[in-house]
Amino acid sequence: MKSEISIAKKRWIRPLSERLINKIAAGEVIERPAAVLKELVENSLDAGATRIDMIIEKSGTRLIAVADNGCGIPSEQIEIAFARHATSKINDFNDLENLRSYGFRGEALPSIASVSRTRMISRAEGAETGVEIIVEGGVKQSLKPVTASFGTKVEVENLFFNTPARRKFLKAETTEARHLTRNAIALALGAPAVRFSYALNERTLFALDESHADLKTRTAYLLLGKNQGSLFEIISQTEKMEIAGFLSHPEECRQNQYSLFIFINGRYIRSQSLNHAVTAGYGEVLPRGNYPVGAVFLTLDPSKVDVNVHPTKAEVRLSDEKLVHDLLYQAVKRSLRGESLSGADGIAPPQKSVPENYSINEAIRKARAFEPGEMTGSAHSFLRELYGPSNSVKAHAESSSPGPEPAPIASAARTEKAKEPVSLSDADPACYLGQFSEMYLLFKIREELLIIDQHAAHERILYEEIQRVMEQGGAISQNLLFPLSLELSADRYLLFEESAECLQATGFILAPFGGRTVILSAVPAALSKKSPEKIFLEIIDDMEIIKKAGNDFKKGIAQSIACRSAVMAGDRLSEEEAYSLLRRLMLTEKNYCCPHGRPTTIRITRSELDVRFSRK
Repeated sequence: MKSEISIAKKRWIRPLSERLINKIAAGEVIERPAAVLKELVENSLDAGATRIDMIIEKSGTRLIAVADNGCGIPSEQIEIAFARHATSKINDFNDLENLRSYGFRGEALPSIASVSRTRMISRAEGAETGVEIIVEGGVKQSLKPVTASFGTKVEVENLFFNTPARRKFLKAETTEARHLTRNAIALALGAPAVRFSYALNERTLFALDESHADLKTRTAYLLLGKNQGSLFEIISQTEKMEIAGFLSHPEECRQNQYSLFIFINGRYIRSQSLNHAVTAGYGEVLPRGNYPVGAVFLTLDPSKVDVNVHPTKAEVRLSDEKLVHDLLYQAVKRSLRGESLSGADGIAPPQKSVPENYSINEAIRKARAFEPGEMTGSAHSFLRELYGPSNSVKAHAESSSPGPEPAPIASAARTEKAKEPVSLSDADPACYLGQFSEMYLLFKIREELLIIDQHAAHERILYEEIQRVMEQGGAISQNLLFPLSLELSADRYLLFEESAECLQATGFILAPFGGRTVILSAVPAALSKKSPEKIFLEIIDDMEIIKKAGNDFKKGIAQSIACRSAVMAGDRLSEEEAYSLLRRLMLTEKNYCCPHGRPTTIRITRSELDVRFSRK
């Protein structure tokens, strides 16, 4: 009996079933609908497609459809395409070391089909008919010949229907829609010669044809909106790397990193190090907390890039990441200044100049068919200190990230005092002394010096006023003389759709007008003196940060509008305006800080000054 119990308790080692293996793989490769779209489109690109159509319904959970005019799949191979680790992209280990394709593992299709109902129709070149296969939950349902045009169409329906835990942990539809759209934009940027269309929830967000084959045109259209913004070209060649792309001028930058796309050998990747290199290249001309918009393509020896380190291939490992970082930093810095790359700053000069007819599209194509050559010599460079000799790259990275600024208070005692509410009475009359540095208002109140940050104070006043308006539903709008027609980028349009109701509650009057166009006819009264188009786009960009941080949407919009409406550093205030600002600040609930937590006032007593001047 004892022997039988011990045998029963043994945990036998045995191979898992193919269906279970595919489900486990799906958990790594297909973490959300956006990953499905990426894998399907990359298959289309590897098939040599020149036209790719993407259709999304219910943010990918109902339908993800991708149709292309690529080479197609022969009927005798279509079932093999759904077998695990079956691929036409690589044959041996050397191919893995020098990848020229997007896909190579042979995991995507079986993983997708194991957690959805997948229908594929394909007709290969030279075939008289096409073939249709349906796989549901990893099990083949049917396989039959059908009439079809050349190319392949894949429809993924009811994603994660048999993995309820994964479906439960998907984010809100609007969040998943933004991830889908970002991947669609990245794929379209990475292949500028390919015509793309992208429809999300029955609205076409972009349709790219021959007029968008130039990378500059395509980048401006996808990231800035049609005919909006300005871009400068970044282009350089060194022994180690080629760089090509377009970036926005500082005035077109955003307060988030989501509109900066970096590609290595044609593959879109995520890299905080390379993002920092681009941002650092702008130096002091880029305001703190702002990030560039654009697309940058790096061409390296494929043997120096390991793309097999992340299940979704979104991250790569570089053999010399610091060198790549430094070369990219220098290229951005010099391109922004209109300079050509030289041997300054310790970077080895290029062995050949950039030919006059060198094009960005050619550079991208070259990245896809890179022939690794002998690379000799060494390039030694380090980032020069951007803000003084004591700062490091890490310090600059920290300074570039958005966050509350430290209050300019000399002592801990005054720090605590700055957090206390400020109150005035008839017995404490305020005497206005003037404005310092066109930023700080100085008042004398008995034996205290009261210093007010005019922007932070006005921001607190407007924030509480906007919140009351939103709660009471009585927003005051200022009609524009001529309504504005704004064509937004795809990602901005999604943010507009999500925040439209809250924006209306604050006084914006706007409406969709087909495609990605929005008609803006009125703005909140507080914004009447500002550029309506610029402020509206800045507020939309703020929505991305609010969503990413998980903050309350209504409060976030109120904060954004208050910040954009408030008087700024450099604005001259009259004595009457200074007194009015002080009175209005005293009436707010939290007059000691702005909505972002920065202090609005600092109080310095006579006794504190005496101590500082060694009088006590």
